[in-house]
Amino acid sequence: MDSIRLRGARQNNLQGVDLELPTGKLIVVTGPSGSGKSSLAFDTIYAEGQRRYVETFSPYTRQFLERMDKPLADSIEGIPPAIAIEQANNVRTTRSTVGTITEINDYLKLLFPRAAKAFCPKCSGEILPGTPGSILRQILATHAGKSLLIAFPIKAPENAKPAEFFEFLVGQGYLRIWVNGKTLRTDEPPSLKKLPAEILVIQDRIDIPLEGDAPSAPKSEAHSTVPRLTESIETSLRLGNDRLAVIDPATGRIENHTSGWHCAPCNLDIRPPSPGLFSFNSPLGACPECKGFGRIIGIDMQRVIPDRSLSISEGVIRPFQSGQSAECQDDLVRHCRKRGIDIHRNFERLPQADQDFVIQGEPGLDPTEAWESGEWYGVNGYFRWLESKTYKMHIRVLLSRYRSYQPCPSCHGGRFQPETLNFRIDGRTLPEISGLSLNRLLPILENLTIPHADASAQLVHKQITSRVAYLCHIGLGYLSLDRPTRSLSGGELQRVNLTTCLGASLVNTLFVLDEPSVGLHPRDTSRLIEILRGLRDKGNTLLVVEHEEAVIRAADELVDIGPGRGRAGGHLLYCGPAENFASAKNSLTADYLTGKKSIPVPKKRRKPTGHITLKGV
Repeated sequence: MDSIRLRGARQNNLQGVDLELPTGKLIVVTGPSGSGKSSLAFDTIYAEGQRRYVETFSPYTRQFLERMDKPLADSIEGIPPAIAIEQANNVRTTRSTVGTITEINDYLKLLFPRAAKAFCPKCSGEILPGTPGSILRQILATHAGKSLLIAFPIKAPENAKPAEFFEFLVGQGYLRIWVNGKTLRTDEPPSLKKLPAEILVIQDRIDIPLEGDAPSAPKSEAHSTVPRLTESIETSLRLGNDRLAVIDPATGRIENHTSGWHCAPCNLDIRPPSPGLFSFNSPLGACPECKGFGRIIGIDMQRVIPDRSLSISEGVIRPFQSGQSAECQDDLVRHCRKRGIDIHRNFERLPQADQDFVIQGEPGLDPTEAWESGEWYGVNGYFRWLESKTYKMHIRVLLSRYRSYQPCPSCHGGRFQPETLNFRIDGRTLPEISGLSLNRLLPILENLTIPHADASAQLVHKQITSRVAYLCHIGLGYLSLDRPTRSLSGGELQRVNLTTCLGASLVNTLFVLDEPSVGLHPRDTSRLIEILRGLRDKGNTLLVVEHEEAVIRAADELVDIGPGRGRAGGHLLYCGPAENFASAKNSLTADYLTGKKSIPVPKKRRKPTGHITLKGV
């Protein structure tokens, strides 16, 4: 049987540990805190596995990878490539979210172009991508019995004379154009003095048959009209850069069509769906104002007005109370008296119009104009003036006191640009889906219908659903995909990373985990054990440092380090199958698991006195 063989491990406080661990098992390392569990699991076994993996790269590549020192041991054999999932949350960037580290966002940006429906941002009507076939069907259905002109738009060359341009069109075989609501012939002297910016070149004049005509009749007029109309549509789209116009010469009405994503009632084109449009880490999809971060740094009124129970005369506007800015307090008092605002009344009790006047300034007047004209410029105008002086160090220091990160006013924290919001799945945009808790998102994904013909969309949908199900299964259903990674606890981050490993389908890998049950409700511990066993059943080896009783009892193999901590620890007390752990000697863990030792509940308990008061949490 394959195994990891360790001889003479002396890393940190380990006292020459010798052990042999079978691969493909769930191995739990337990013992008192400080006894040397992490020294064995992370600083010895994982460090050697990672070091050997890095050594397989070229010297040039190794300089970009984390180098780990060779652990103190006589020999380490049979160690597979290792992955450590620790409790430490070292993520600092706000771009990293639950959706990005689990790769669910990567799958969503592939699913949306295939499964999302498009809607017009003006009329909210559904938009279907135009094709020659769909345009043909629409013309036949809406213009039956009419005589139509099929045309395509072209831009007239700058400073071109009408006669020269008409001569060019004649040379291309086009004898008619539509300008200013009428047809002009290009083989006659032009009546135009100047060409418009865009001209509709008539490709064909065609009579649309009535709906009652039988297009299936072999010699009917309808039968010959459809192929001709189809050819005119395809040619017009090709020459008009995917655009064409259907003109009713009787009324002068122009109906625009495109072979892309076009709303005919609004005559509006939307950006075609692409993976980049559904990624806030791509310039195509990121909000142009916050660049995909979802928040911007700006003036925080909670810092500017920290205590709204104060009055204007008592200094409710904090930056106006010191230094040269004290002049602004005099301006505020003067304009408030002029406007009839009670400066001795609590600011929070003033009418909303008066509060807005203090903060925003004179209604309908730009703060710069108000500053120059002697009117009240408002608190916002004061800070706008300060921002024009940021070349001075003390101004930058002053501004930093009153700034904080706030949701982006453009995308409202959603991170995506407006064009992304034109596409929806189950009536929800991508930011709305990312903001749902995973417990609410899972049934939506499970009930989502994907066409069987689209095999790639089926595969992407399966990956997303399985990963969300994993997260819900291990007790993280309260998280959302847009939750910043840096806000997760160590235990949460470990379980999220476990989901990523499951989705990656790694095999023959050593996973080293540091107390993954930390912060987990006891009812979800069994789910965590199922996830660990799922990784094991795929052919991986799991080495888990753990104190949780349920995880210890679920182990295939147990390693007990002790008997004490620090210098009193570092000895191997037991290494073998979990069912034989009761025979371990000098093991505190074994004594408590078997009931030889216990912590009795005190018969008398102190009665609680006083109160715990929380303010401003």
